[in-house]
Amino acid sequence: DGDVTDGPWASAHFLMDEYACDCAGDCDGWPAQMDPELLEKIEALRCAFDRPIIITSGVRCERRNAEVGGIENSWHLSGHAADLYCPGVPCDEVAAVARTLGLGVIEYPYQQFDHVEIWR
Repeated sequence: DGDVTDGPWASAHFLMDEYACDCAGDCDGWPAQMDPELLEKIEALRCAFDRPIIITSGVRCERRNAEVGGIENSWHLSGHAADLYCPGVPCDEVAAVARTLGLGVIEYPYQQFDHVEIWR
């Protein structure tokens, strides 16, 4: 049936699929599991704005990480990072709220997204 709401759910507003590696089939989509604390904090971020947040990159396999120019030991490789944006909300505002929730943030104002991570 392929309904958009087919689980499993990562949290109340996000499907696990939104965090899966988007490579061209180099991995099974899950080279690592997403950090539950990261999923929880991104959900809190979504609730803080009460509007959709789009995950553009979650976990990545090494090949996909290289393709997108990720750093060698990127937190994306171990499921501790995600790139995201909130349509209609400036990236610096999203970043500020993410920091209050305890997320590490790298802002990419020219590409209009934020990288959020949990340090381990």
